[in-house]
Amino acid sequence: GLLPGPGQRAAAKKAQAKLRGAAMANLRVALLLLVGLSCVAGLLPGAAPARGAAAGQQRAGSVTMAGAAALAKKTTVLEGVKENMDGSALMFCVRSEGLRVNELNDLRMKLPEGVRLQCVKNTLVNIAAKDFEQFNAEGLDGLLHYSNYWFFATEAGMRDSIKVWKTFTEESGRKESGEIVGGIFDAQVLDGKGVEAVSKLPTKQELMGKTALLLKALPTKLARSLNEAGAVRIARGLEQARGQKMVRAVKAASEKLP
Repeated sequence: GLLPGPGQRAAAKKAQAKLRGAAMANLRVALLLLVGLSCVAGLLPGAAPARGAAAGQQRAGSVTMAGAAALAKKTTVLEGVKENMDGSALMFCVRSEGLRVNELNDLRMKLPEGVRLQCVKNTLVNIAAKDFEQFNAEGLDGLLHYSNYWFFATEAGMRDSIKVWKTFTEESGRKESGEIVGGIFDAQVLDGKGVEAVSKLPTKQELMGKTALLLKALPTKLARSLNEAGAVRIARGLEQARGQKMVRAVKAASEKLP
């Protein structure tokens, strides 16, 4: 009489099944709520967005540091360009295409003292030239195309720097591709032929030497001219005297004749 009958056992199993179904339903609801809360948390300010902001700030900091490093490098290069321009009388450029590092090193060794060779970005050349009267030329933009190597030559080194470059192009088989693109002298933009013509001008030192020689020779030439002029006057006077004596002699002889 204490043991459940078949009807009671069936009812108990049915009740347990309902309980398990209710538990599963509650579990599914709980899971859905958790998922919903996670999605909402992603949209609202909280721990996760804070981590994202920190990562963004870190990336921004890296970009800022990289930009500062690039700016510092450009500033250093710009100062180097200005240093090369300072004291130079002529700057001219050639195309950098095809020039090898070992060839350029040999070329630098052959350049005259005080002449510098540097590959410079066009924007930096344009900025640096504005600080130097001899290179702040109207029309400089016409030379600032493609990639160029720039020669910075002192007045004394202009002629020899052109000779060194022309010899290099002939020996390396670059006579045509290595033509001088152009340059700047005395705030004037020149083409390749103009650069060569300027390089052949006498330097101030040479002009001073020639002037000194002329001044030294002037007194001697002047004295010689004066001496020559005096001798001519004396000869002319003697000739006149001779003529006058001859006239008097003829006159006297004619008076004695009957």
